[in-house]
Amino acid sequence: MNQVQNQSSSGEKRTAGVDRKRILVIDDDLPLRGMIAAALRQAGFQVLLASDGGEGHRALTIHRPDVILLDLAMPGVNGWDFLQRLKETGFLGTVPIIVLSAHLHVEPQAILQLGASAILPKPFNLTELIDLIEHLSP
Repeated sequence: MNQVQNQSSSGEKRTAGVDRKRILVIDDDLPLRGMIAAALRQAGFQVLLASDGGEGHRALTIHRPDVILLDLAMPGVNGWDFLQRLKETGFLGTVPIIVLSAHLHVEPQAILQLGASAILPKPFNLTELIDLIEHLSP
């Protein structure tokens, strides 16, 4: 198998191939999803994209990502509904979830109690996001 070496922002080398971590990005903002996807792919991750919590849940059950990036405010199935569905289906706690949101009207502690592993307010630094993913992914 031909393997490619990528360097992460923290200086660690990651091996691309079947061992690449899968990141599920659930956000309704198409340009932001594209920017995050490009940065994550450049850092050596596989990227799955969903525009709302319903698509995200389907991607989760099919692809079993290593980390989920979740926006809270989306039309259709929003981030809150997504977290509730994870709780109901037993997925909550099995995959680290990083909440990315510009609309943090609720105390961050409430979001963490719902099952999120971390919160990164928008706008965020892509290097900080990648480092957080590296820290939380198994």
